[in-house]
Amino acid sequence: MRVSEKVGRDDAVRLARRHFLAQERIDMQSLASELGIGRTTLYRWVGDRDSLISEMLSEMVVEVIHSALQGAKGKGIDRTVDGMRRFMVTTAEFAPLRYLVQTEPELGLRVMLAPGSAVSSAITSELQTEIEKTRPEWSGSEAGELADVLTQIGMAYEWGNIAVRSEPEIDRAIRAMETLIRAADLT
Repeated sequence: MRVSEKVGRDDAVRLARRHFLAQERIDMQSLASELGIGRTTLYRWVGDRDSLISEMLSEMVVEVIHSALQGAKGKGIDRTVDGMRRFMVTTAEFAPLRYLVQTEPELGLRVMLAPGSAVSSAITSELQTEIEKTRPEWSGSEAGELADVLTQIGMAYEWGNIAVRSEPEIDRAIRAMETLIRAADLT
């Protein structure tokens, strides 16, 4: 970016995304310099580094989960589970995300895996919406709690493993999700 250009918060997020996709470390000083602004301005716009990375990843996660759910096969909750499988396969194979989690595992897990993190919340929200579409009787807090637990199962078996340089256990995560859903059906 040229210093003379009018830049804003969205430009900072886009630039961080560009660095992320190039598998480069997202450095706040470098971003501010590239944008032609002071570091204080960048922090005012996007918060700290964790917040910027969380926001950027959350936006990307929503894009990927929508695509995965649109391409899912089956009916009802089986379609939702297939969508989650597709989502997990896609994200597990995404080199920039693997790079982040393997080069900065503490940061990667903090912004993705921690309950209530922006990424986890984005996945849970999308999954809750999908569950409510397929099982209206599970609406509200029941669907939200189920979506949160399914998200945590998926994140643990996928990203917990990747962070320690093991292969993600997507099939195992899906089996655990299906078991939980079957148990919810019985209540």
